[in-house]
Parts: sequence; C-alpha cells; structure tokens
Amino acid sequence: MKLTFWGFIQIAVLSISAVVQADELFEVPTRPGVTVRTSIIVPDKPKAVAVLFAGSHGTIKIRVDGTIASQGNFLIAARQQFAKRQVIAVAIDAPSDQIRDYGNMQYGFRESSDHVTDIGLVIKALKQRFPLPVWLVGTSRGTTSVAYAASKLQKNKPHGIVLTSSMNVDSRKGGNLLRMELAKIVVPALVVHHKDDGCRVTTFLGAEQITRRLVNAPVKKLMAFEGGKTVSDPCGPKAHHGYLGQRGKVVKEIVAWMLAHQ
Repeated sequence: MKLTFWGFIQIAVLSISAVVQADELFEVPTRPGVTVRTSIIVPDKPKAVAVLFAGSHGTIKIRVDGTIASQGNFLIAARQQFAKRQVIAVAIDAPSDQIRDYGNMQYGFRESSDHVTDIGLVIKALKQRFPLPVWLVGTSRGTTSVAYAASKLQKNKPHGIVLTSSMNVDSRKGGNLLRMELAKIVVPALVVHHKDDGCRVTTFLGAEQITRRLVNAPVKKLMAFEGGKTVSDPCGPKAHHGYLGQRGKVVKEIVAWMLAHQ
C-alpha cells in the first residue's frame, strides 16, 4: 500500500499520542489541615506506580490542573519515560503547610515524623486507587525522603525503593543517608549512581557504602552508569548527577529492575 505524506503524518501523530499522557492532579489530605499535591500520568495497562521525589527543596509547584511549573529535576523531567514503560508516574510536591509557611520544603523536614506520615498516606491513597505495587523513587535530596520514610513506616510501606544520586556526605543541610538506620529498610532497594557524579555530597563511593548497609533489604543492587555529559552545576540536573544525555536509558534500566522484583 502506498502511503501519502499526510497519511504518514497522521500515523506519526497517533503513535506519539499513544505515548504522551496528560498530567492529572491527585491531591491527598494527610495531617489536619494539610494536603499533598501529586501530578500523575497514567499509561495504558500500567504494571506499577512510581512516586517521584525531586531533589533540592523538593517543591515542584504543581498547579490545580496537574501541570508542573518546575520541571528541571531529573525525575520530574523523565516522568513520561516511566509512563512510556507502563509505570504510573506520580510526581510529588512539598506538603501544603511547608509551601504556605516557608515557600519551599525545609531541608530538615525530609527527616521528620510529619513527612513520614504524609508519605504513608500518599502511598495508601495510591494503593486504593491503583491495585498495583507502589515504589518510592528519589533523586539527590529526594533520596533523603525515600530512605527515611522506608526506614520508619510501619504500615503503608512501599513495595520497594529506588535511590538515584543519593545523598551520602555530611552537609549543613543534612540528609546524609549514611547517618540513617538503613538496616531498617526491609523492601527491595535499587541504588542508582553515575560513576563520575561530580557533586560533593553524592559520591559514587558513598553509593557503594549505602548499598552495603541495606543489609535487610530482601534484594538490593547498585546500578552504575557511565557516559552522558555535564554542561553546568555538577550538583544540578544538567550533569552526570542528573544523567544528562542518557535519561531514557537510565529509566529503562530502573523500570526493568522494578518490574522484575514485584
């Protein structure tokens, strides 16, 4: 069959639309007077849910229509890559009281009982809506939220966790995973790190130490990457720290590991 130019264009558009999904607001009440906004992308025939925690101050500014104002972070920028691979991508924002009182999430809040409560209730709400395994996936300072919650939650635990570009060196902002009770994490754990991560507080050596200390995870792995490029701040998204130049490959490997351990 001979295909016309416009026929080719129509097929291409249909193919793209099958992959690209719209952001949807999913807001969860947590503590009294507090809500946590998430922006979700639901693909056809999903196999898992990934809650994505951004780094830095963790505030991504989710709007009332579910769109995200701050999309520079590696995981937030790559959420379509998760959806493309049949994983519901759930970008999580700072809780409403942190945004109201401070404008951003305070760094110490990531290691607080209130944060653990919020995360547990978000997991519960997602499990009620989607009868699928719920994974917590963090990058940079987002790994502080993920590891701390996974070590503290007694109920509403995640099915597993993924730690990318993990915090592993002391700093005035805190968040060092090597200061946590990692032995209390009892779910599958994937540690992802770039061998040439140039950020001072997220070293590859530290990632190796984190992996060794996950002694009670039923299955664990250190997934190392090389290549890509760095064009700006070594602790920012446009660097090896944010897997610039190979994000599709990184997400592909993460999802394959997640789905193999459900």
